[in-house]
Amino acid sequence: MYVLCGVLAALAGILATARLTASDPSSLGTLMELSAITAVVVGGTPLSGGSVRVLGTVAGALLMQLLRATLVKHDLPDSTAQIAQAAIIIAAVYIARERRSR
Repeated sequence: MYVLCGVLAALAGILATARLTASDPSSLGTLMELSAITAVVVGGTPLSGGSVRVLGTVAGALLMQLLRATLVKHDLPDSTAQIAQAAIIIAAVYIARERRSR
């Protein structure tokens, strides 16, 4: 398992470097936490804690990657995808807050 995990992590690093056409380790992965938080929030897990919905998080991650790929495919800058993700987080937090207040 450790060897398999190491090999897959190395492969993921190579693919990320190739996809971003950059090998600067100080900037690689910048703002990836925004994608992770968005996937969790869209998946239905509350930011205040509570029960984790694994399938919802996977569905949220797929939705966020689909959104990013669609925006990049239409020649929009990556910052536009980040703005869209931030708007989705704000909307999801607002919806969760309204549900909790009822």
